[in-house]
Amino acid sequence: MKIENKYDVIVVGGGIAGVSAAVRAGKEKAKTLLIEHYGFVGGMSTAGMVSPFMKHQVNGDTLVKGVFQDIENEMRKRNGMIDNGFYANTFRTAAYHLLSEANCSILFNSEIIKVNRIDNRINSLTVLVENQKIEIEADVFIDTTGDAQILYLGDFPWVKGDETTGKLQALTLFFRMGNIDIQKATDYVKNHKDDFFKWMTYDFDFTKIISIAGYFSNVKKAIEEGRLNPDVEYIFFTTLPESGEGSFNTSNILGMDASTSESLTQAEMIGRNQVYQVVQILQNEIPGFENSYLLETAVQVGVRETRRAVGDYIVTGNDIKNGSKFDDAIARGCYGIDIHGQKDESSRMEDLEEGQYYEIPLRSLIVKDADNLLVAGRCISSTREGHSALRIMPTSAATGEACGALAALASKNSSIVREINPQEVREIVKHNITV
Repeated sequence: MKIENKYDVIVVGGGIAGVSAAVRAGKEKAKTLLIEHYGFVGGMSTAGMVSPFMKHQVNGDTLVKGVFQDIENEMRKRNGMIDNGFYANTFRTAAYHLLSEANCSILFNSEIIKVNRIDNRINSLTVLVENQKIEIEADVFIDTTGDAQILYLGDFPWVKGDETTGKLQALTLFFRMGNIDIQKATDYVKNHKDDFFKWMTYDFDFTKIISIAGYFSNVKKAIEEGRLNPDVEYIFFTTLPESGEGSFNTSNILGMDASTSESLTQAEMIGRNQVYQVVQILQNEIPGFENSYLLETAVQVGVRETRRAVGDYIVTGNDIKNGSKFDDAIARGCYGIDIHGQKDESSRMEDLEEGQYYEIPLRSLIVKDADNLLVAGRCISSTREGHSALRIMPTSAATGEACGALAALASKNSSIVREINPQEVREIVKHNITV
């Protein structure tokens, strides 16, 4: 695939937000390029091995459809998705299929090293590809890097972490184990309910995904004996039916700023040591894991929070808790505030009332002081509380798709992004805002 010098829309960051943005822009006939620094797409869905998808339904109504639902459908066709859980390799295949169908160009193994800006407008990006610098122009740019790299390099406004303390959420290195005796494991859990989280249910259905979280006594004993990093608070995994496999969201890496290479490197080392320690505990102490083994660890440590854009609107924690609605809404969500606390900081998990949802305004995708730069996914314009709810993959897909629609319209009309009537965008993504 030959990379050209000029596109209508450039999307930087190939996670679920970036894939959704590129696919939507391509479907709207915009000449679109997706740039990704890994050799594959998916971001946290693949490199981070984050699964399953978090809650995005209210009273039986699916809040996020469109490209996100197309990704799900493609994964199910390939037998790579059960309930809301999926395999990373199947996500990659499904995303490639949708990007190809939308005629999107893709540039892998590439790093943005410079944002070429005049006043409030980005003209081009300088990209490092195979030790060569190339310059690529576009009418509109979408930052879905998770770390707001385009904002950072382009000197557009951004914030990071807790507004008072500056703290960032904990990191987690996901891993998978195989050959688990799920029946034996769940029998043990049923007989030791006090050792697990109170939110757990015990009517295990082996045709569906099972979630298990706790083993508090094992964790406490291992920490006291120096066999486990004291930052690990519990063991949490989900199973895929009849596979004997578990996906573990367990390691807890504190005190790191994942927007720096130094911290990310340290986090990788800490995370892999924690994984080794947890695997040893499981194999040696936990019923059902006697013959289990480590299948794989994620390519990179899972990052929940780094930089966020300052946009025309900043989504707040109150917007989430109060179920705020907006005239320029382009997406809906029902996932509550979820902050994995740092050192000396309590974690928070605050569910919305059943049946309640909030809307996300188009203005939160438009970067302040920028004429042709949009954001979606983890770097959306929000407070820390607001971000902690919006960062999940279904919502990131919806905000990405809205960015793709707005970018295509702005390019087609040779307009700055604020000149596009929000109702035109809403019409394109009405599947994500219709009650």
